[in-house]
Amino acid sequence: MSKRKPRQIDYSLEELEEFQESIFQAFADVQDPRVLTGAIRHKLIDILFITLCAVLCGADKIKEVAVYAEERETWLTNVLKLENGVPHYSTFWWTFVMLDPTEFHNGFSKWISTLVRQDDNQVYAIDGKALRGTAIKGRPNSFIHTVSLWACGQQLTLGQVKVKDKSNEITAIPKLLEMIDITGATITIDAMGTQTAIAAQIIEDGGEYILALKGNQSSLHDEVSNYFIQAQQVEFEGVDHQSYHMIEEGHGRLEKRSFFVTEDIDWLPDYDRWKKLKTIILLKTERTIDSVTSTELRMYISSLPADARRIAYAIRSHWGIESCHWILDIAFREDTLRARIGHIAENLSFIRKMALILLKQEKQTKGGIELKRKKASWNPDYLLKLMNVKF
Repeated sequence: MSKRKPRQIDYSLEELEEFQESIFQAFADVQDPRVLTGAIRHKLIDILFITLCAVLCGADKIKEVAVYAEERETWLTNVLKLENGVPHYSTFWWTFVMLDPTEFHNGFSKWISTLVRQDDNQVYAIDGKALRGTAIKGRPNSFIHTVSLWACGQQLTLGQVKVKDKSNEITAIPKLLEMIDITGATITIDAMGTQTAIAAQIIEDGGEYILALKGNQSSLHDEVSNYFIQAQQVEFEGVDHQSYHMIEEGHGRLEKRSFFVTEDIDWLPDYDRWKKLKTIILLKTERTIDSVTSTELRMYISSLPADARRIAYAIRSHWGIESCHWILDIAFREDTLRARIGHIAENLSFIRKMALILLKQEKQTKGGIELKRKKASWNPDYLLKLMNVKF
């Protein structure tokens, strides 16, 4: 029987220094909340780095982070040159409870900014997420909400803002838009962001928008919906439009997505309230499972001209942030985590997003995010590889 040769490891502790330096520089200005409490035995940056390593290796809770640190103390001491060993559970806990999430977010944004390349036709998606596990017992709707900004081409979370509840999600959108230069980019937002003020801000900042229509703009939604229902009845005959079609098949499922785009909007009541509004869009999804077909219609408005292919790409790209949220719930169990004291939920959400970015950028390993996390916990060399990924 032939023996398999051990694979060559092409990453090292020396290469890890580049990654550490990027983290250290990005978070250098983050104020350590423990300064007011007295002696500090462990640097804040070391606590953040150890937590990131732990989450990459499968830790979902602070207790698990502390156990990881204990089990990997020799390795972490070698990597970080720890003078006082690894932090205790209470150190991790109180650090994340007290750490100002605004400062943490600023560090997170600085780190991300070194990774993002500005692509042609850049698409940024904004979407909200509920951390359902943080709900207070007896108050099922008291969970923490966050709104995130997503670079679709690079599949990176660029920013995150916490809000009190879902109804306040629209207050976070202007803050997220101010975090980046959106010149020439297309911003996609679910129905929560379909507001005239948000559309105006995007245009004034040099971007374009695609905004979903639902009940929050019921009159506009009904007008656009009726227009496209009538257009379909005559198979778009005489309707000046563009269309683009996508078909996906697999696992006994067939999906056909048809995008219809028109600049025929002069009839639309109060259309001039929406800055630079140029097109209305119909996305018709026909989904067949076990010979049973269902149809779903979605409506959008946009400042883009009637380029159906470009618009289809942007709308499809928006689903990447929804996929990110699904992965956080499934692979990181974010929807079940109950910690909500102080700022711990929001700060750990940043760490999970950092870990997800690194895991998604590693393309060589076949398998999902959960498998990669297990592999990192089994093999420190693979953990180093995750942190040496070139974006």
